[in-house]
Amino acid sequence: MTITNDFTHNLIVKRFEHGSVADREEKVVAERSISLFVNGNETVRLMALPDQIEELVTGFLFSECVISKNENIVQIQFNPAAMSVEVRLAEHIQPVFNDKIRSVTTGCGRGLTFISALNSSFFRPVTAETTINPQTVIDLMRKLQRKSSLFHDTGGVHSAAVAVADEILYSADDIGRHNAVDKVLGWLIRSDRLTQETENSGMLLTTGRLSSEIVTKAARGRFTFLISPSAPTSGAVQLANDLAITLIGFARGERFNVYTRSERVLLP
Repeated sequence: MTITNDFTHNLIVKRFEHGSVADREEKVVAERSISLFVNGNETVRLMALPDQIEELVTGFLFSECVISKNENIVQIQFNPAAMSVEVRLAEHIQPVFNDKIRSVTTGCGRGLTFISALNSSFFRPVTAETTINPQTVIDLMRKLQRKSSLFHDTGGVHSAAVAVADEILYSADDIGRHNAVDKVLGWLIRSDRLTQETENSGMLLTTGRLSSEIVTKAARGRFTFLISPSAPTSGAVQLANDLAITLIGFARGERFNVYTRSERVLLP
């Protein structure tokens, strides 16, 4: 195995095609276990792509309702040799974590399943009445899928992005769809585009499956639209409807499905 950079490795694989086998060099995406320390205590280990670390950590803490704005974080220090991140929070922020260190994998069992009563105040229904044209949905998904050179090289990452009107403002890749969305949320927080007064962050684009956990992240980020080329779950549809988010799935080529709040899409 040859390490080409921090994000990909080169491997020699056996390629079977059209009835014959040949050796072939392929790139595979890097996966790292990143230990997150908050105020000196190890709280979680994230299996992630070692890129956009500050955005990832900020978005993760925001998604977990530990922080609500950029000023809640005093310092983020990443140690690439140890693959660890030290976060120091403002004195008035006292997070409560389980004693057991969680390992967050790239699989499906991750994040908030449904909104708990304890954190329900962080997840208000969206009130924005903005609308979009169908062509905007199609064009934005094409732009997102073209942006990731890492996906084209490896096929091994998910992408997420924030878009306003017909423009993608920021995009992120990661081996996990939750991580990619957290990086987008972290960018919004760190750039002060997402505050407690924000009513509409625009559109959240993701290449991953639309589960209830992704909908909670969209609600936390005050997104009016959540769009993916993949399918939603029944829990995601129910939650998106309750939170007044327009949920769009199977956005592929010239088609898509609108599952909730279809009045925001200017359909013919």
